[in-house]
Amino acid sequence: MLVRPAGAVAPASDDCPFCPGNESHTPAEIVAYRKDGSSPDGPDWSVRVIPEIDPYFSVERNVGREGVGLYDKVPPRGATELIIESPEHDLTPAAMDEARWEQVLWMYRDRLRDLKKDPAIRDILITRRYRKPGSRITHPYSRVIAVPVIFDDVRRQLIHCREYFEYKRRCVFCDIIRQEVADEERLIRLTPHFALMVPYAARSPYEAWILPRRHACAYERDLTPETVTDLASLLRGYFGMLAGTQGDPSFEMVLYTAPNQAAKLLPNEWSSIAEDYHWHIEITPTPERLTRIGGIHVNETSPEDAARRLRDAWA
Repeated sequence: MLVRPAGAVAPASDDCPFCPGNESHTPAEIVAYRKDGSSPDGPDWSVRVIPEIDPYFSVERNVGREGVGLYDKVPPRGATELIIESPEHDLTPAAMDEARWEQVLWMYRDRLRDLKKDPAIRDILITRRYRKPGSRITHPYSRVIAVPVIFDDVRRQLIHCREYFEYKRRCVFCDIIRQEVADEERLIRLTPHFALMVPYAARSPYEAWILPRRHACAYERDLTPETVTDLASLLRGYFGMLAGTQGDPSFEMVLYTAPNQAAKLLPNEWSSIAEDYHWHIEITPTPERLTRIGGIHVNETSPEDAARRLRDAWA
């Protein structure tokens, strides 16, 4: 649980604070891809990173862990950043070209590398919400959340990966790729570097996973000019296909990568992570409509039917 009292709210305005020319309406930028000679916190940027005005976690907090009986209390030390993906206010993921996606993916890498230099940060998630109900800002952006603990969802995933590796001496995600490529039923697209598939137990219609075909645990160490071009093309194709067939639905995209291995609490913590974990991207359309009964997700479309429809639409 995170205790987060209501904080600062951006002043109400008809002007989007993320659009070029309104840089003074946001906190000072952390970094940006800019035209040569352009000044920080001014226009002429292509991707811009700023602190969130009301952050979940912030670098100003003290580092520490306090025992309260059998419970632990940890200050919200970390970072909450927004990656403004484009100067274009109405640019949708389906309309973003490969060059735009490449810049966003490089910035994901840069922020992961920079934040992992902080030994107080243990885990980082990068998420992208599109058409979130009730969202005040519609300008395209991703959120980076860096925390002093391991996210619960990530911890469960790490434990499952480690247990599978201890039993079979293989990466579970590598085995998933091999099986899905052989079966072809849930495979949407296979590229030289990535497999795009509907997972076997999809939580929602048209949920998709993107897995690198070459084993690697950390996105920020694995990205190359060749893989970023391939991944950008895959993302553009998937979101374009999703918009064309499903009416441009809302979605949540999450980039999962290995925790900060320089911030171990125990000497042997995650000692096999380089072999057992596999970075990947999960995309969940219409996450607000997810339905569960006693922890079991209810999906109105079988993963095989969803993958077949997406393959047919791509063709």
